[in-house]
Amino acid sequence: MTKNPFITETFIKTWCNHFYDSKLPNGFQFIKDIVFVKHAFFPYYVNIGKNLTNGITCNLQDDVYDDFKGKTFLIRDLPTYQNFDKPKGKRLKLKKVSQYQGYITQVKKYDSLDHYLKTIYKSNSRSKLRRNVSRLEACFKVDYTMYHGHISETEFENVFDTFYKLLEKRYSDKGEPCGELDPLIWNYYCDLAYKMINEKTASLFVIYCDDLPIGVTFSYHFGNILIEALTVFDIDYYRFNIGHTTILKMLEWSFENGIEIFDYTQGDFDYKKRWSDETYDTYYYILYDSKSLKSILTAGFLQNYFYLKRFLRDKKFNEKYHHIKHKLFPRYAANHMSSESFSVEVMTDSIPDFETLEPIDFYSDYYNSERRALYDFLYMNPERASFLKIYEKDGIYYVSGKKQAFKIYKND
Repeated sequence: MTKNPFITETFIKTWCNHFYDSKLPNGFQFIKDIVFVKHAFFPYYVNIGKNLTNGITCNLQDDVYDDFKGKTFLIRDLPTYQNFDKPKGKRLKLKKVSQYQGYITQVKKYDSLDHYLKTIYKSNSRSKLRRNVSRLEACFKVDYTMYHGHISETEFENVFDTFYKLLEKRYSDKGEPCGELDPLIWNYYCDLAYKMINEKTASLFVIYCDDLPIGVTFSYHFGNILIEALTVFDIDYYRFNIGHTTILKMLEWSFENGIEIFDYTQGDFDYKKRWSDETYDTYYYILYDSKSLKSILTAGFLQNYFYLKRFLRDKKFNEKYHHIKHKLFPRYAANHMSSESFSVEVMTDSIPDFETLEPIDFYSDYYNSERRALYDFLYMNPERASFLKIYEKDGIYYVSGKKQAFKIYKND
């Protein structure tokens, strides 16, 4: 039987410790492969994990159990590529509300990664993907590591510490809130991910450049389905298209390790549309007792509530709401990171005597804008970054490389 990562002992215990006061969830005989928690205020049960699951599934038993009587159940985010049996009896009824569209790659349909790339991309796009990888590897010592089944505590802590900083950096640059930066949510992921990676119900894919993580993706593993849950890349390497390289390498791993479906999950992002070969819908399922007035009313309320949420989301009201909320209560975002414009110019004359200058630590956060300008330059002019020595004099940064010397200066 396929191991559902969202009903493992680790997931249940960790989620309950962080969000349910360490109380035990409720299991019911009429439905298997799922457990529930009772809503704190309203008379219904919701699947454990709530909105922190991705692609949950479950199965109704034959019409021999009646422990659903007088109760209402909400199951969030069931994707259409997973099976769900309709209620078989006359008393248990189902309401469905479509919520989001998701994106997948049907890995099992293709002979190889190359076969898949030829299917979804034209020749020039495939060449660009290869060029991104080759130039990244020309400029840095690159390692692609998939932690799935084993990661040491030290490695995990180092990667997850950088993971948080990269998320903070990314969303500070965008000036947008990031829910995962909420300490409650992040502490939950830290507690959960280490255990699940070592149990092979989750994975952590990392791109290292000169031994530093610059791209990190946390995913769940639902048998032969890989579900991308949380991803980020270092914006200093934006020119190298690290996000696309991450997917390319993760798909390569998927083909080599028997993954049949690569799920990019829901969300209207351009990269998901570009990489997927199919879409799916997610539904909220509401199960209720058709002979209980309380259950009927509760189910109707939930159905109308989620219809309204979807309507407001389609009209972009949620974006306006979150924008205003973030402006008034910037709770989960770091301070906005200032960004300045710099240019890089190859020096052919008037090259300073580098021995008279003091090198600087160009990798500190103080030089974010300058470093991004340097990496943009290296993309077009590949040279090993580890060989570069960087100096500062009178507000200009001088770079000594093996191939050439150049300077970085602020644009007026």
